[in-house]
Amino acid sequence: MINYILSKSNIMINYVGFTIVWFSCVYSGAKGDPIIALIPTFIFLLLHFLIVTDHLKEEIQLIVISIIFGLIVDSSFSILGFVKYNGTLDFAPNLAPLWIVCMWAGFTAQINHAMKFLIGRYPLICFYGLLAPLAYIAGEGIGAAVVTNTYLSYGFISISWSISLLSLFKISEYLMSK
Repeated sequence: MINYILSKSNIMINYVGFTIVWFSCVYSGAKGDPIIALIPTFIFLLLHFLIVTDHLKEEIQLIVISIIFGLIVDSSFSILGFVKYNGTLDFAPNLAPLWIVCMWAGFTAQINHAMKFLIGRYPLICFYGLLAPLAYIAGEGIGAAVVTNTYLSYGFISISWSISLLSLFKISEYLMSK
C-alpha cells in the first residue's frame, strides 16, 4: 500500500513539477528573461533525478537527446518561418531559445513517469503529438511566440511533434531496456 501511494505521489510530483516548468518557460519567453525558465527547470530536474534512483543514467541520456531534438525541431520551425519565438539570442535569432530547450527537458522527464501510461501505445503517442499546437496556441496567447501561416504551421507542428514524441518514447524504451 505504501509503495502504491509513493508511486502515485511521484507521478503527481512529476506532473505538477512539469506544469510549473511549462508556465515558467512560457512566461520566460513572454518576458525575454531566460533565468525565469532556467531556475525552475533546474530545480525540477534535480528533484526528478533525486526521486528517480533506478535508470538514472538512462533518464539523463534521454533528456540530453530530447534537448537536441528540441533544438532541431523548434529551430526548424523558426527557420521555416512557422514560429517566431520571443527571447531568442540576438546573434542566432532562428535558434530555439533557452526557454524552449528547458521545456523539452522538463517535458521529457515525464515520459517514464506521468506519461508512462503511453508506453507501447504508439497510435496514442502519435495522437498526443498531434495535439501539440494547443501548447503553441497557449504560448502565443501568453506572448511567448507568434505562429505564422496558421494552418500550414500547425499542421507541420503536429506532424513534427508526433514523430518527435514517438521517437522519444522509442528511444526511452531502448534506453530503459539496457
